[in-house]
Amino acid sequence: MMIARLLFAICLSIGLVNTASAEEVDLELVLAMDASGSISEKDYILQLEGTAAAFRDPEIQAAIASGPLGRIAVIILLWSDASFEKVDTGWFLLDSPQSANIFATSILRFQVNEDGSIAGGIGGGTGIGAGVGAALNLLNGNKYKGLRRVIDISGDGIETEFDFSKGLMIRDARIIADREKVTINGLPILNENFPNLDRYYRKEVIVGPGAFVEVADGFKDFGRAIKQKLLREISSNLASLPGNKNQQYARAAVHSR
Repeated sequence: MMIARLLFAICLSIGLVNTASAEEVDLELVLAMDASGSISEKDYILQLEGTAAAFRDPEIQAAIASGPLGRIAVIILLWSDASFEKVDTGWFLLDSPQSANIFATSILRFQVNEDGSIAGGIGGGTGIGAGVGAALNLLNGNKYKGLRRVIDISGDGIETEFDFSKGLMIRDARIIADREKVTINGLPILNENFPNLDRYYRKEVIVGPGAFVEVADGFKDFGRAIKQKLLREISSNLASLPGNKNQQYARAAVHSR
């Protein structure tokens, strides 16, 4: 019953934004970043630094400009388990190298105190479904109308939240995402506890048109992985708005490590 209510509540949130006044973009992208208790301050900073460097990269900036509209909307979301408040950067419209650089600067400061320590929002279990649920709400509650809508989930473990009363599990969140034509891509961060995490992400996490997995071989490899992942996500032409006959359709193969 609880899961049914959660599914119904998220589905009700769809359409709350006045799409007639929404700003059209090539892509609405939620970068859902693991902030559970397994993430150390060093790991967190590596994720921020890698993501910021990616958006400063000329290849990424060129990819943003290459779309039919030449602009994307992006937001970073921190997720853990359902009992933790979800924290996000707010939406950024990227339509130039300057706007991408501004976003990159904001990433480096996200939940980081002036002394370099990490602010609140870190800790708890690995609630992947809760993270996807929060990301869906962000997609359904913004002012943008994307040709594509993508949730980019990164993490270093499998879902540990097994109490149905706490929130969505990933299997239920995937159903909602698939129904709403939202693609979930995965960036599993391999580690000694989960050396085959990519297999779990392929089987249990990703869904939607062209969904794929990009593997990071530890947190030090996160910067490389997120850049490759963003290039593929931003440059993709897998979907368009209904009736947009100028947009070509393709279906990408799942990335194999």
